[in-house]
Amino acid sequence: SVRRETAGELLRLAGVAANRIECGIAVLAEDEDALDAFRIANRAVARALKKRLGIPDPQWRAFQLAFLLLNLPGLADPLDSQRETVDLLFFPTGGGKTEAYLGLTAFTFAIRRLQGTVGGYDGRAGGVAVLMRYTLRLLTAQQFQRAAALVLACEVARRDRYAQDERWGETPFRLGLWVGAAMTPNRNKDAVDEIQRARDGSS
Repeated sequence: SVRRETAGELLRLAGVAANRIECGIAVLAEDEDALDAFRIANRAVARALKKRLGIPDPQWRAFQLAFLLLNLPGLADPLDSQRETVDLLFFPTGGGKTEAYLGLTAFTFAIRRLQGTVGGYDGRAGGVAVLMRYTLRLLTAQQFQRAAALVLACEVARRDRYAQDERWGETPFRLGLWVGAAMTPNRNKDAVDEIQRARDGSS
């Protein structure tokens, strides 16, 4: 029946996910750089949550940790077979989706610095590591604040680590935002004009 076929396919996909999680655990057990990057990512997310929400002891939920682990091999190894896989994290609003992918963001920042040149790309030279896209303006602004808190936490970690390990590089972690001219000026002149209009209006 259709239900039996659907159940069989879901069980197969669950097995694939379980295998990927096991591979993620193996990466942490076998790759010192990946383990170090994972530790930095955990600390960065925890630091951001403590500062932003005042959570004294942040902890991962099971689905968040699973999502992190099954994606680690693809981020740590440019030749990993799952690197081209796109995972959809479906969970109710307020469940912690953002922190899960911010954890992967922090891991990406760290592993690129620690690995250096991989596949012809120098991860210590800067460049775009992560793209985030939101369709609603208010959500974009809110998520930008959360991402900014994480990037700042990663930058604190980079500065602390650079003193002992030059692989972290001098280039700081940065964050950019583009939301269109309706929300922010797209040119310096427009920004100056907007500031002047605000000053004129308040005087």
